[in-house]
Amino acid sequence: MASASSFLSEDQFLCSICLEVFTEPVSIPCGHNFCKACITKNWEGKNQCQCPLCNEKFNKGLKLRVNTGFREVVENFKKLRFISKNDVPAKPGQVPCDCCTGNKFKAFKTCLVCLASYCETHLEPHLRVAALKRHKLTEPVHNLENNVCKNHNRILELFCRNDLTRVCVLCTEHRAHDTVPLQEEYEEKKFQLEQKKVEVQEMIQERQKKIQTIKEVADTKGEDKNEAIANSLQDSKQVRTAHIWWPNGIPQKFNRYAYILGKKGFSEGRFYYEVQVAMKTGWDLGVVRESIHGKRTFTQNPRNGAWIIKLRNNTKCTALNNTSVNLSLRTIPERVGVFVDYEKGLVSFYDVDTVTLIYSFTGCMFNEKIYPFFSPGPSEDGINGAPLVLSSAKCSATSEESNGFLGLIITLIALFFLCIN
Repeated sequence: MASASSFLSEDQFLCSICLEVFTEPVSIPCGHNFCKACITKNWEGKNQCQCPLCNEKFNKGLKLRVNTGFREVVENFKKLRFISKNDVPAKPGQVPCDCCTGNKFKAFKTCLVCLASYCETHLEPHLRVAALKRHKLTEPVHNLENNVCKNHNRILELFCRNDLTRVCVLCTEHRAHDTVPLQEEYEEKKFQLEQKKVEVQEMIQERQKKIQTIKEVADTKGEDKNEAIANSLQDSKQVRTAHIWWPNGIPQKFNRYAYILGKKGFSEGRFYYEVQVAMKTGWDLGVVRESIHGKRTFTQNPRNGAWIIKLRNNTKCTALNNTSVNLSLRTIPERVGVFVDYEKGLVSFYDVDTVTLIYSFTGCMFNEKIYPFFSPGPSEDGINGAPLVLSSAKCSATSEESNGFLGLIITLIALFFLCIN
């Protein structure tokens, strides 16, 4: 048996007068079939009967009888319509067919010329009759009356980009505006949304990569983040702050900002280094015991093996002694010199450009190897982004070498600063 779709395309099931599926089909002598009601009305008031298709004439008073065999075929066809792929009863929220009587089927298309919605069966004339083929069909439209211009009773098929509203072809007040077909505007907006979707997906993937990186860092075992940073920057002469965003829920395992230690440690003798701190609003400089290396967090004071001064907000300079000491500076240094005499337990800080002593830790109990300490300080939302730059370093590795040329240089530098102060 043929499918419902194939029946829908066969003209023998359609009355050529009403263009609907036959109702009580009758056959006239020429062999053509019509709905009984349609042909009766067509012949009404005429002196002679004539076939609407072939124009063959018949005597008036011709008795019309229903073609029972053909009627059965038509009734079977009508039953097959119910199992059509698209002819299903309309559910709440779906557009119903405007031509169905009784139980309405789901609309398959909406005609913007007829201003009506049709199921697949009732749409068939629009697919077959030449005049109806020119009508514009769209996907089923809810509340079709809302898509009709109230002023001109024409479908709203244009979009005015100036006023961001739908208009019909007769809306003269929009003729000078930038108007485009609704379908064109729809396609453009659809393309823009697709592009935005791709951008959002790429952004999500990038964020996911960053989150994964943060998780991997947060889950690192056996190596502290500060240690990892120090290892990666050991051979560098610059240290800068990198802003890191920590999502809620990830353990704060590390310091708020990183520090690194000098590559070489000292357990005797003297050494001196200079650091450029210009353009920075915060920093930490000094020396620390070797045991500090690898610690995730520690209190910066001599009791814990750290002899450090720090600057914050480009105004407040503090010596981190066992009791913090606020330092009064005439100018904020742009180069800081750090001098250490291991045997004398001395750590001194100097403003190199103004040749003034900033602060000295005395009576230091080093007890183990000590290392230069550098921290670029907090990011301060990128304001403190300039690097610390190690500009020079001099040392005498052993006390026996202190009478050598290099040791003499360091001693003279220290004495020079001490004498002028």
